[in-house]
Order: sequence, then structure tokens, then C-alpha cells
Amino acid sequence: MSMIFIGGSSDILALPEPATERIGSIVAAEHGVLIGDAPGVDSEVQGLLMGYGYEHVGVFCTGGKPRNNLGDWTVYPVPPPEGAQGFADRVAKDREMAARADYGQDLGRREPRHRP
Repeated sequence: MSMIFIGGSSDILALPEPATERIGSIVAAEHGVLIGDAPGVDSEVQGLLMGYGYEHVGVFCTGGKPRNNLGDWTVYPVPPPEGAQGFADRVAKDREMAARADYGQDLGRREPRHRP
């Protein structure tokens, strides 16, 4: 089973049709899904996977308890780097998912957003 890291912007509150079709293909092929716990893309994808009754999902979070785990899937807490705050403390979680994944699917914004 291949592992697929799905991530994207917390500003996206509805998945585009091509994304839902792709996720349907991932489910049909029974690939594992690695997803974060953030609002936006993470929670939208979680809701879609929960609707499928899909079980091959791991939810990654910074700290001990995820903000969102809609399907009550296995949780993988990732400790943030010492002194990291805000967006920076979430980068460790994304790196861990990327390291464990065979493939990735980014459902990001169309226009770039710069972070400090």
C-alpha cells in the first residue's frame, strides 16, 4: 500500500471537484492517507474520507491532541522544534508526513502567500 500525504491551505474551505475525484481514486486504490489536523484542506479531506468510511488514515498533529480528527483515526503527534511558535511549529509535522509518504498531493492556493 502506497502512502499519500495530502495537504494544503487552511484558507480553503471547500475542495474543488478535481481534488474530490482524486481522493476518490486514492480510496478506490486503498492507499494510505497521511493528513494534518488543521482547519481548511485538512479538515475538508478528513470529512470526505470519513464520508467514505475510509480507515487507512493517519492524522498528524503538533503536540498531543489533534485539532481535528473527524474519523477517530490513529494520531501521530510530532513534537515541535524547541522554541517554535505558530506556523513554524507546524512545519515539523509536515516534514514528518512528507518523510513517511511515497507521494504527495498539495491542494494549495492558486496565488502564492508569503509567510515571514
